[in-house]
Amino acid sequence: MKIKALFDKEKACHNLKIGWGISYLIDETVLFDTAEKGEYLVHNMNELGIDVSKIENVVISHNHWDHTGGIESLLKIKNDIKIYVCSDLFKEYKDKMPQANCIEVTASNKIHEGIYTTGCIATTYKEETIYEQSLICKTDKGISVICGCSHPGVLEILHKVKELFPKEKIYAFLGGFHLINKEKRLIRYIADEMKKEDIQKVGPSHCSGFEALGVFEEVYGADIITIQAGTEIEI
Repeated sequence: MKIKALFDKEKACHNLKIGWGISYLIDETVLFDTAEKGEYLVHNMNELGIDVSKIENVVISHNHWDHTGGIESLLKIKNDIKIYVCSDLFKEYKDKMPQANCIEVTASNKIHEGIYTTGCIATTYKEETIYEQSLICKTDKGISVICGCSHPGVLEILHKVKELFPKEKIYAFLGGFHLINKEKRLIRYIADEMKKEDIQKVGPSHCSGFEALGVFEEVYGADIITIQAGTEIEI
């Protein structure tokens, strides 16, 4: 199974747009998040030769602009895509885009063969309740987890994944870890705990923060996965 990073804050190819937010394409059929702006997402798709007609499902991690920005532009290109969203965003999309094929997520769902959502986890952010879901990809290497921003907490998401797939080993944990501006000792604790859980590879990106990247490099060494717009990862 292949993950292609379509958007992130750094780029592997000079002609790609970058910024705040993420968008990752899994096996050409499932898109996880849609970057901060539609024009950026579409530009990068064109530059990377992405066949939008093959995309069947979009999973939006949570209702923040840097993850939802490209959805309307994407629907203008292909309007029959299924969009899996948490309950707070579902209501907004039904009003804003009544023609869209939106599916409200609560518990874990199978999105595609070998690809699942964790279900939406409630958490508090800036004194408001928000909901966030992550993706779980199951391959011969084990389980790989893809996070949008990890607002509920990296370890909380990890515990949810282990609850859903208790007998599976975890190969990789990728995406936004939401550790920017966090104390180094907390970051180190999280990295050590993930290592104890025998997660083989990690790919902190987006909102993880540069200090967190340094800590995870200390803990994981060569098992760090660098994620930039244009990067392709085999899981």
